[in-house]
Amino acid sequence: MVLIGRLLTNMDLTLSALFILGILLAGGMVGGWLAHRFKLPTLTGYLAAGIGISYSAHYLGIDHESLDMLRLPISDFAMALALFVLGGQFKPRPNAKTKNELPGTMIRASLAESLLTFVIVGALCTVALHDLKGGLLLGVLAVAVAPATTLEVLHEYGAKGPATRTLKMLTALSNVWAIFAFELAMLLLFTLSGASEIGISGPLWDAIGSVLYGLVAGHLLILFQERLGAGNYVVPLLVVIFLTVGFCELTDVPHMLAFLVTGAVVANRSSFFSHITEAMDGYAQPAFVLFFVLSGSHLQFSELAENWLVVGLYVLGRVIGKIMGTNIGFHGLKSKPSLGSDINPPIGLGLLCQAGAAIALAGYVARYDVDLSERLLAIVLGSVVIFELVGPLLVKRVVIAAGEVDVGHLLSRTQHTTGSGSWFKAIKRTFTHNSNIVDKAPHEILIRDIMKPAVGALQRNAKMDKILSFANHSEFNHFPVVDEDNTLLGIIALQDLSQVAYDHSVANLITAEDVISLTTEQASLSAECSLADALAFFQNFSGNTVAIVEDYAAPALCGMLERTEVLNLARRFHAKASH
Repeated sequence: MVLIGRLLTNMDLTLSALFILGILLAGGMVGGWLAHRFKLPTLTGYLAAGIGISYSAHYLGIDHESLDMLRLPISDFAMALALFVLGGQFKPRPNAKTKNELPGTMIRASLAESLLTFVIVGALCTVALHDLKGGLLLGVLAVAVAPATTLEVLHEYGAKGPATRTLKMLTALSNVWAIFAFELAMLLLFTLSGASEIGISGPLWDAIGSVLYGLVAGHLLILFQERLGAGNYVVPLLVVIFLTVGFCELTDVPHMLAFLVTGAVVANRSSFFSHITEAMDGYAQPAFVLFFVLSGSHLQFSELAENWLVVGLYVLGRVIGKIMGTNIGFHGLKSKPSLGSDINPPIGLGLLCQAGAAIALAGYVARYDVDLSERLLAIVLGSVVIFELVGPLLVKRVVIAAGEVDVGHLLSRTQHTTGSGSWFKAIKRTFTHNSNIVDKAPHEILIRDIMKPAVGALQRNAKMDKILSFANHSEFNHFPVVDEDNTLLGIIALQDLSQVAYDHSVANLITAEDVISLTTEQASLSAECSLADALAFFQNFSGNTVAIVEDYAAPALCGMLERTEVLNLARRFHAKASH
């Protein structure tokens, strides 16, 4: 690192923005991979990568001013995407599956959570700061929830279900209340009290202007998509986002509420919303990676240490307010949240993430009082260190406990990863494996020649912990189950584990044999079958991996065969025939 830093200094080299973005993305990619290996949300790795880049920026030839210049536009873009998606949650749900998803219940719970959070944090911070104005504004800032962080965790784990929808709606509503409460606080504390010369029109225009811009942006997006989109769901949204951010900056209007309104308009007045959000996957992920890496580089541990008392009270009050408030809103005063429950923890645990929204609102205070804004930013940045590192873990816990995450998303490997030596094996197979096999005819090639031999297997009496451990280390998504004589009894499919893994009363009782979803006849081939037989088999088999047995009469497991291996060989035969 030191040598690299000296080399860059001696060359008097100024790194380009694209090169810095490449470093940030590379760091995020490595950090995310490490986090995934330790079964942490990948954005925790992104934040850690940002912290590392911040502390080693000098040795990488990156100055902090360049990071600050990149942080604002990337943050605005990532926030706009997240808020647009959350705005789409403001849509009638006539087929709500639970009482908690009813609009009235959702609004009541969100108001209770926001009000209790504001009261507790405001009271604690007012006493600690000996400043009513600062305490009340911190109470308002505590209401905001980080939209990008929450959405990223839910998206990473593929969470789907009532709890996931509730978290999205509560996140959106919390930010709506935070923005309106912030403008009201500005009006009462600065303008009506005569502490500012801006007057009443400033805060009113912030709120009304944001809504108006959002209404215009939403209808413009629908118009652009209908008339100019031509099936492209990327460019129209980008045009609207960039123009809206630009107009908001030109007219000095906060843009967070504008994008919530934009998403709500598109979701309720067109059929484009789902298509637009699906198309986001291609470009939103790099934006979020950059956003979290840059957020990590901005985390201020020094602010946490210098303001430890106020930060501690802020964090404590916000945790109590979010958890108790949502519980009261949904279940009333008699019910108590069970923080230690692994089956049904309080939904408020998923509302603790905080970053961009609160930081942005604290920054707006500078238009009225620069000194107060700097003080609020110091406290918020200190608390963000805690909430951004712990919050994602709690969001993950809530949706997992609700049974809304497929088991495959919880493993440290996925269907696209392989074993520890996979990189070397893949390179070796690329250059050497089956190099002369196409010299034979497809019916002459035996599966024994192309299968992966000596694979592991689950014993029939293996418990759920053993099953999940095996799945976590397997390079396949289908897991063979054998008896004491290595006779294949059947196959467990990864997607079928979710049906029993979350039911704690059942998971402790069942064995691997109970979870078998494919019989030996359905998911096995004889090692003496040919490549042509394998091609025919996979045409009617939905899985990606089939077990290989010595013969059907005595089905002793001897290997596994992947669909991709069969298809690659088939393509090589086709290419050879076409020549």
